[in-house]
Amino acid sequence: MSNAKKNESDADSSNVTSMDLAREAVAEGVEKARSAVSHRVDAARERMRDSKLSDRVKKASGRAGEAARGGYGRAREKLGTGYERARKDVDQLVGDVNVYVRDNPGRSVLIAASVGFVLGFLLRRDRRA
Repeated sequence: MSNAKKNESDADSSNVTSMDLAREAVAEGVEKARSAVSHRVDAARERMRDSKLSDRVKKASGRAGEAARGGYGRAREKLGTGYERARKDVDQLVGDVNVYVRDNPGRSVLIAASVGFVLGFLLRRDRRA
């Protein structure tokens, strides 16, 4: 009977060992599966975050481009208007100077000579310093 009890206890211990090994194998498989799923979920979240971010960047760049085009158009109109106004003012000034020179030729020559003398004096003085 002692041999029978020994065989039973050996069978029990081999069953326990087999059960423990099976549990460890299952636990290891579950952990590997959990790790793989977690990794895939993290990768999917990252792709979604990148996708949402790229969509936001695209929308923001589109809005910025529209704002820049609108600002450029307004600036172009204002500069064009300012240029036209300045050109008209210069044309008017040239016309007024021509009329003054025709009406006052002597004064015009004296004024031109005075301006030339002052400019020559200022330019010559800068060269010495």
